[in-house]
Amino acid sequence: MDKKKILLLSLGHLSCDINGGALPALLPFVRASYGLSYQATGGLMFAFSCLSSIIQPLFGWLADRFSKPWFIPLGVLLAGCGLAAVGFMSDYWAIFAAITLSGIGAALFHPEGARFANKVSGRSKGMGLSIFSIGGNSGFVLGPLLVTGCVGFWGMGGTAVFACIAVCMSAILLWQIAHMSGFKKNFPDGGAPSVPGSGAPADSADAGADMPGVNNWREFFKLMVSIVARSTLFVGFNTFIPLYWVNSFGQSKAAGAVALTVFCTCGVISNIIGGLLSDRYGCIRIIRLAFVLMVPVVFAFSLADNLYAACALLPFLGFVLYAPFSSLVVLGQKLLARNIGFASGVTLGLATSMGGIAAPCLGWIADNHGLPRAIQCLGLVALLGMLFAFLLSSGASARARGTSA
Repeated sequence: MDKKKILLLSLGHLSCDINGGALPALLPFVRASYGLSYQATGGLMFAFSCLSSIIQPLFGWLADRFSKPWFIPLGVLLAGCGLAAVGFMSDYWAIFAAITLSGIGAALFHPEGARFANKVSGRSKGMGLSIFSIGGNSGFVLGPLLVTGCVGFWGMGGTAVFACIAVCMSAILLWQIAHMSGFKKNFPDGGAPSVPGSGAPADSADAGADMPGVNNWREFFKLMVSIVARSTLFVGFNTFIPLYWVNSFGQSKAAGAVALTVFCTCGVISNIIGGLLSDRYGCIRIIRLAFVLMVPVVFAFSLADNLYAACALLPFLGFVLYAPFSSLVVLGQKLLARNIGFASGVTLGLATSMGGIAAPCLGWIADNHGLPRAIQCLGLVALLGMLFAFLLSSGASARARGTSA
């Protein structure tokens, strides 16, 4: 593993996803300022997660064919400046467009960033992708705190801080990437490097994964259902945890942001654990275990009728939602070994967009039946994800180990 490069990518990921982390905590301020309904508020998450993320597979496809390292700093720049613009607009559709621009920045960054992270991780792909995703998850942790502090102190204009971060970080990334020729030289074929003698465990659907140039579309489509389920849960909880604290428990907007931060912090820790375990025991085992635990935790959270019970469940909720993340991405990259950039765009982008589609639907349920009922619907989504996690084939494990041994 090239630690310098993976840490640089992780830092870029933090700078990109701090905007996505800030958005849910910004929504209560936007809603209070403009009197938006839950459904309209969910529509803003739709703008970020869906309309923008649909194009990530396209950027990933381009990355497979024409390496574009400058997608990484450009993505960071657009993500930050788009979110910063929200504080200086009053028209709903202008805000919608600015958030969409921020999402397009994230769409540019993630496929290329994940493709390079796969390359520089060597044999420890689970750990490498975990370090990469730690940057993004840390952004989701810091985002709510930063937006709450800045908007609380300066008003809506405080979102300008995200443009400052984006400009500075994109300049650093552009400078560093321009001097890191190894990003291309080490992997001239544009695909994942083969690692003879690798002792990393392979699982089931890792099937053709460890065999260079093999795409296993059938297993990839099964995996996609689990990824979409996990993304729907992730978008849903990121959108409604702050609103749940404010409207169901009568807490302040700052308390809602803190709850979201606790949720994401526990997720960062579990992401590290999940990456280590996936390198040791295989991706599919970790994915299945996470979904098995996810179902009861989500239903228990939806039934929590007081603040203390909800707070006690937050760490467990963060754990089960974040632990399988790197395993899902690594497995997707392995299943489409010939198109790692495209696989990254689909697993990090299209799947997230499908999760974003659910945000307005969940908002409608919350408007008409209450937030607890909307969260109970997320429990059914977790059940679907668990079903398809167990439908992934495990018969190719031995074959995959044989090719890597």
